[in-house]
Amino acid sequence: MNKKLAVLLVVPILLAMGGTFAFSAFSGNSSIAINNTAGHLTWTNDMILIATNAHNTPLTVQGPNGHIYTVGVPITEPQVPVINLGTQSFTTANSGREYTVNVSNFAPGEYVVFIAAITNNGTVGFVVSSEAPSFTTSSNSTYIGTGNSIVATPVSASPFSASEPSFASVLQSSTGYIYNVTEECGFNTSLSPGGTAIMLITVGLGNSNGHDVNYYQGSDFSLNINLNVVSDP
Repeated sequence: MNKKLAVLLVVPILLAMGGTFAFSAFSGNSSIAINNTAGHLTWTNDMILIATNAHNTPLTVQGPNGHIYTVGVPITEPQVPVINLGTQSFTTANSGREYTVNVSNFAPGEYVVFIAAITNNGTVGFVVSSEAPSFTTSSNSTYIGTGNSIVATPVSASPFSASEPSFASVLQSSTGYIYNVTEECGFNTSLSPGGTAIMLITVGLGNSNGHDVNYYQGSDFSLNINLNVVSDP
């Protein structure tokens, strides 16, 4: 059975206090193979900011649509696509383009939640799968007493989950960055033309129970998620 394979790389999420938090998603040219099947494999990628608790310092968010949004009040309603950051179209021939979102002015105790959507707008079905996220962090070279990298911790809780401990308590007590990546629907199953796979991505900067958070200043965090799109059949 002939297959078309496109490997997409979600890279990176960069968080920096007073600096740049860049979210680049659905990129890649790392492993692309195209064979001569009659089907047409294309998809669109969307990113929507659906929640944040930012209020101490307004966040600025910019996606590929070019608009710059300033978010200075909490957004807590997950059912409403609050800020749509743009749509990009891809085929197996141009999957190397990046979907990029930039967020700045992150503060300790704050988080953002994005919906990532991969929609099949081609003529054949495909299957989307994701690999375990990986990450890198930087150190704060200007902070006296530390040259170590800032930690990043995967957590099971998200702002909309009922798991214990709650996301709020994890965010309050954590030192460094925390993240949660959840496949909501449409992954690892055949998506017919028009079908959509949804991923929920949460990133927060811990508040260290109110301890000295200058440790974070100037740091950044990169979260990498590999997504595979394979034609079916």
